[in-house]
Amino acid sequence: ILKAFSIRDSKVEAFNKPFLLHTHGEAERAFKKLVNDPGSTIAEFPEDYDLYFLGTYNDQTGKFEALETPQHLIKAVQLKN
Repeated sequence: ILKAFSIRDSKVEAFNKPFLLHTHGEAERAFKKLVNDPGSTIAEFPEDYDLYFLGTYNDQTGKFEALETPQHLIKAVQLKN
């Protein structure tokens, strides 16, 4: 079972393409890397971005189980070095 995450851009008012990882911690680490990458838009405007947990994906059955409402995990500004 993998977990589905997405980064929401508040200025665009949309979620970015979902990505799959094993744990919330792994997703937060990947998000922190983007937040602190000087070449990323997220690093330039961290106040506009938030990480959300969307649900799970079973790679054995191919089925997604989405949460009723995406769960906010962390704001990009909280991870900025």
